[in-house]
Amino acid sequence: MSASVLDQKSGGDITIRCAITVADYRACQEAQKRAWEISDEGYLIPIATMVGANLHGGLVAGAFLPNGQAVAMSFAFLGRIEGRLCLYSQLTGVVPEHQSQGLGYRLKLFQAEFARSEAIERIVWAFDPLQAGNAHFNLTRLGAHASRYVENMYGERTDRLNAGVPTDRLIADWNLASTPPAPLSVDSLAQIPQLLELAETAGQGRAPIGIRPAAMLNHPRVRLEIPIDITVLRRQNPALAETWRALVRQAFQLAFESSYRAVQFVRDDSAAPRRGFYVLERIQS
Repeated sequence: MSASVLDQKSGGDITIRCAITVADYRACQEAQKRAWEISDEGYLIPIATMVGANLHGGLVAGAFLPNGQAVAMSFAFLGRIEGRLCLYSQLTGVVPEHQSQGLGYRLKLFQAEFARSEAIERIVWAFDPLQAGNAHFNLTRLGAHASRYVENMYGERTDRLNAGVPTDRLIADWNLASTPPAPLSVDSLAQIPQLLELAETAGQGRAPIGIRPAAMLNHPRVRLEIPIDITVLRRQNPALAETWRALVRQAFQLAFESSYRAVQFVRDDSAAPRRGFYVLERIQS
């Protein structure tokens, strides 16, 4: 591992750095457990796996307090995408009381610094396509894109975010030489065809009822709406949440087969209720 990457990145009393000692790895395990509210110990990354990855091209980093406690962690290993070397980021998580403080962003920048020091041009990871906050962070803030959809990638799980639902995932692909796109305005979305057919339902807000394949005909961009807070919807109306998941899966698969890729996520905070849209662009051959 390059010595420059071992330099600490401090912010307040929290330091972003590589895990070095066994105590560091244990602290990262505890952060993983708390970030995902994991009750099944089988989901925790073994210390031996983290050490092996960290010493042979991967990266285990934490956001450490002065007492050694980790309040966020990230685990990545070497992989390949489209025949080229990449850093595959298996997970990045922040414990609940330290979320919304920019730690996830700082960890991603730390990963990017490490990758560049190793002459790695891309970082790749999987995320739930129905998590609007992650979609905005990955595509709009970092500038990653997505053109691959994996059905039920991990099988059924028991952690808080995934319990009881298929673990469908989009694969985010972050080219470190690229810059984030200029954000699209909410008003500009009106000019982009909607891929899902939506209908108002009594007391349940909008619900998807089908897909509009014709939306992709001769259009360089399409938009794909998802619920703005799928976690709440899964708790309050699991049947409607499952309808969203199934139709969003179909829409993404159809779009990717038709040479589109997801490049941005736009939130409309002025709408009541709030709305969120993927923007997909056709790849020019």
